Amino acid sequence: MTFPSTDDLYITDVPGKGKGIIALRYFQRGETVLAEVPLFTQSIVRGNASVLGALAQCTPEQQQEFFRLHSCHGDRYAQALGIFETNVLPCGSNDAHGHVAQQGGIFLAGARFNHSCVPNVNNHWDAARGQLVFRALRDIEAGEELCLGYGRLLAKRGERRAELSAKFGFDCACEACSLEGKALVASDARRECLAMMYSAHLRGSYGDPFEGVGEAVLALRFLREERLPVYESSFCYSGFHCCAAVSDFTSAMSWAHRAFEASRAAFGDDHACYWKDFVANPSSYSDASSLGKRTLAGPDSSLWNVLGF
Repeated sequence: MTFPSTDDLYITDVPGKGKGIIALRYFQRGETVLAEVPLFTQSIVRGNASVLGALAQCTPEQQQEFFRLHSCHGDRYAQALGIFETNVLPCGSNDAHGHVAQQGGIFLAGARFNHSCVPNVNNHWDAARGQLVFRALRDIEAGEELCLGYGRLLAKRGERRAELSAKFGFDCACEACSLEGKALVASDARRECLAMMYSAHLRGSYGDPFEGVGEAVLALRFLREERLPVYESSFCYSGFHCCAAVSDFTSAMSWAHRAFEASRAAFGDDHACYWKDFVANPSSYSDASSLGKRTLAGPDSSLWNVLGF
């Protein structure tokens, strides 16, 4: 198997999943697990001929490794295109703000990350280095399988499973999807609530600033309980915005620091640099003091415990 030089990971058979990637050592939250250049890339508009053309530029060994990858599309696509569409990862920004990567690539190692609705790894395109970087979303112990999130995570189990079945042809049996009874009901409720808050905050709909900060705190709690830290920086932005808008710069600084740490862990230093100026000087934010002056609270304030958050 062609694999970037590392003594940290290995590819092996995982029961019920085919191949998977296992950690050979402990990884700290935010640490790079793997950085890989694409074997080749394709634009959004692509077909079997363009995939085969790109493959023709690869070595025979690379071609062999490509055709060992799985295709979930059966007869819907020709073999090469089916493998590409099953395993493609974005080479650019792909996010809830409407950014869509114009290029997608095949990563022979990265394609072996299986899915979990409680992912412990996140991938982010590093344009400066031309690499897809996979980072640990939490502390990972040696022997753990490393997994990405393939689809929507802020959704009920039935919705997640339906999406994964339609797109990738498997029924998810991860630890979140294996919950039953009250535990499943509670998990579904938290994820559905997170989805509603996430959508509202993306639109800039925070309501009263105190309510907006309260929702951000509640979201952080739900994210901890669902073990979904990849969304943490987004909700920290909400808390920061609300505090800065009412001139509570002490609390805004706390939110900015939390956002910086969460962003760096999930997306790397380049992505987190957005927050550096706001950690040092939250009054430099464009919406600072736009809603007068009030005192709110930072993410770790004891006020939230008193209020039941």
